[in-house]
Amino acid sequence: MTVSATVFPIGGRFRWGLLFFLITVLPLKAEAAADPKLFPEYRSIVANIAFWEKIYSTYSVNTAIIHDRENLGRVYGVIALVDRRLPGAAKQNELLIEKQKNHYAGLLRRLAHGSPHSDEEKRVARLFSSRSSPQTYLRAADNIRAQTGLKEQFLEGVIRSGAYLPAFKKTFTSHGLPEDLAYLPHVESSFNPSAFSKFGASGMWQFTTDTGRDYLQIDYIIDERRDPFIAADAAARFLKNNYRQLGTWPLALTAYNYGTAGMKRAKVEQGGYEQIFLNYRKGWFKFAARNFYPSFLAAVKAAKKIEGSGQYKLDAPVPFSTLRLPGYADSSALCRSLAISCETLARYNPALREPVWQGQKYLPPGYLLKLPAKFGSSQKQAQLGPSLFHREQRPSLFYQVRPGDTAGSIAQAHQVSLQSLVAANNLDKQAMVRIGQNLRIPVTAGKRQQPEAGTTRAGPPILSQQKKSPPAKIDGAPSMPDLAVSGNLKVSGITKKGELSSGQIEVQPDETIGLIASWLRSTPRSIRLANLIGEEMEIMPGQIISVDFVTIDAETFETVRFDFHQEKQQDFFSAYKVIDVTSYIVKPGDTLWDLCANTFEIPLWLLKKYNDSLSFTKLDVAASLLVPVVKEL
Repeated sequence: MTVSATVFPIGGRFRWGLLFFLITVLPLKAEAAADPKLFPEYRSIVANIAFWEKIYSTYSVNTAIIHDRENLGRVYGVIALVDRRLPGAAKQNELLIEKQKNHYAGLLRRLAHGSPHSDEEKRVARLFSSRSSPQTYLRAADNIRAQTGLKEQFLEGVIRSGAYLPAFKKTFTSHGLPEDLAYLPHVESSFNPSAFSKFGASGMWQFTTDTGRDYLQIDYIIDERRDPFIAADAAARFLKNNYRQLGTWPLALTAYNYGTAGMKRAKVEQGGYEQIFLNYRKGWFKFAARNFYPSFLAAVKAAKKIEGSGQYKLDAPVPFSTLRLPGYADSSALCRSLAISCETLARYNPALREPVWQGQKYLPPGYLLKLPAKFGSSQKQAQLGPSLFHREQRPSLFYQVRPGDTAGSIAQAHQVSLQSLVAANNLDKQAMVRIGQNLRIPVTAGKRQQPEAGTTRAGPPILSQQKKSPPAKIDGAPSMPDLAVSGNLKVSGITKKGELSSGQIEVQPDETIGLIASWLRSTPRSIRLANLIGEEMEIMPGQIISVDFVTIDAETFETVRFDFHQEKQQDFFSAYKVIDVTSYIVKPGDTLWDLCANTFEIPLWLLKKYNDSLSFTKLDVAASLLVPVVKEL
């Protein structure tokens, strides 16, 4: 066991990283230092940079700017919104914004069919060339967008950044990268370490699970995306990789949002950044990706102005010491031995997930535990007794609800209390379970057996149900959704051929070939070959694929898979809550992906949670969907 004290430990990567840095990165750093235009402001993006700088430093969060989606220099109007802190403000503001967008759309259509008459029409007409055709106005009418101001939120982010920027800059310069990249969290999260997007990007640096797994440890026990300093190192490595493949920082930064492979395709087709900005519109290269680099440049400018103004006191870095754990450790026992509260230890170690603090999982051996700085001069942490540590991790166990099951019968069969089962899965007061749900069995389970359907019931006489009803109401509002996992996580059709076992799985939302390969401890290539999936093809929810079990068994695979999906729910519900449930009638042309991403603005797994019979591969016209309405906490 070793103890060290430092202000900003980034992790144990730099011992080997230093040699790599000296050999491969110094040329990049020297080149960067010699080039005053690492982050060029192309003429084509000047208006976008100015727009975002105003969003960050001029326009209040209670203001909406109505503008053209393509030409951000074309601002039609600025409207005052209802204070977002007031009850019902979100709905009122949505109606206000929609009314203004419709107003300007109608005005532009009138300009397409005649000369301007009113003062407002003349003002809007001056935003266009005098030679603009009717088609130009009609396209503009369909291209109206609203952007909420971010002034107060951005200022809060600048103040928070004081605790992180010194370390972030050191991280980037240690990789031979421009230190201005350390300002990227202003765009991603306003330097909020707890940031979490509806679609799964987590932490201050907003890594998705798919990209994050290439650079960070992300599982049911540890999610390094949540630790700003570890994630900063990952962001540096990701950006450096982007730069090496794409050649310029405008492209490398855009790839941080859009993806490296997508930017490589765009570069092949269009050439440089400016051509991509002006002409490329394929796939998901839409407003956010197109404006990522301009918004970064604007954020750097706006932040440095605030920093240099002397008007605000930025947060100070928080020093801490570190302790390398020699074995598996229970969080409560560790806190007692160190005489520190679990709340404090959790605050210093944001990468450790809730199962660690709830006692479901041990802290793993080798983990670099962060502690208050005062522990750096104490010998107590170096004297932790061997009895505190364990040889093995606490196991996971999940159970898929079958016909005839109740929460009580499941708890009895696994020799756990009904109360602990309800708590582990956040079930409602009625302990309602549904056929096909996947429930976590608490780690206090004694007899670990899978009950047969129709086992003797225990506890309250609650019947399982196949059709999902809206969540129970408590004090007039829906309760937080349970953490039971929807979808088929079981391996079917298992066959053995010698030492090799194979089976089939149904792909679930957010699963990728790379992710499944990591669960199998295999390679993406082996999955592609077994299923004749080309290198450029991706798997889709509802697709059936074959998997081989070489290094792990099917039961272990199912458990790790379940952990991933429940982890995803826990992250989501730590940042959002369901405030209502509405219905939607499927229209011709609707797709699940488009509905979730653009209409409902919720992840697909959440829609499935409220619609048990929903098929990932077939969406019937006129079908009725239950749609949860979510609000950020």
